[in-house]
Amino acid sequence: MFAAGQRRARWLDVILGLLCMSPLITAAQKTTDTRVEAAYIYNFAKFVEWPPYKFPNSTAPIRFCVLNDFAFQSELNRAVSAKTISGRPLEVVLLRDASQALQCHVLFINAAQERQIEHLLKPLRGASVLTVGETDGFLDEGGMINFTVHNDQVQFRINHKAAQEANLYLSSRLLSLAKSVVE
Repeated sequence: MFAAGQRRARWLDVILGLLCMSPLITAAQKTTDTRVEAAYIYNFAKFVEWPPYKFPNSTAPIRFCVLNDFAFQSELNRAVSAKTISGRPLEVVLLRDASQALQCHVLFINAAQERQIEHLLKPLRGASVLTVGETDGFLDEGGMINFTVHNDQVQFRINHKAAQEANLYLSSRLLSLAKSVVE
């Protein structure tokens, strides 16, 4: 049998081991969420119609843009690799500055940009850019699709009014899958 001191030391080792693993579990969860969000974004684009003037020609790609998030850009690249939507190739672009977003069809803004959401979204109102974010209040600031996590599942909410004001048509199938829709 272990002496009391040895038992405590052993329990301490177990507890420290679990505490050290928690960032790994959180990182693994974030990786999973990132993959799910990238897959969602690809699928969102399949259920959106942009006005014809948003494309310079019939073979122009659908541009997925990611603002200041290299890891998400890489994941999104994997999600759309070798795929097309409505016969159009797909292109993933990392943006360093939101002023470049007017050339995008889809713009993903991560949670790290939370303090700038209003500033980032204001110039895009009416610009036919599907904006997707993951911060509280994203829809209130004029964002169109907002990721939420509920019971460890990634879900999304839609600001249909903002999409309509940007001349984007969202399929009723997409709207029916949303956790909630703002009209």
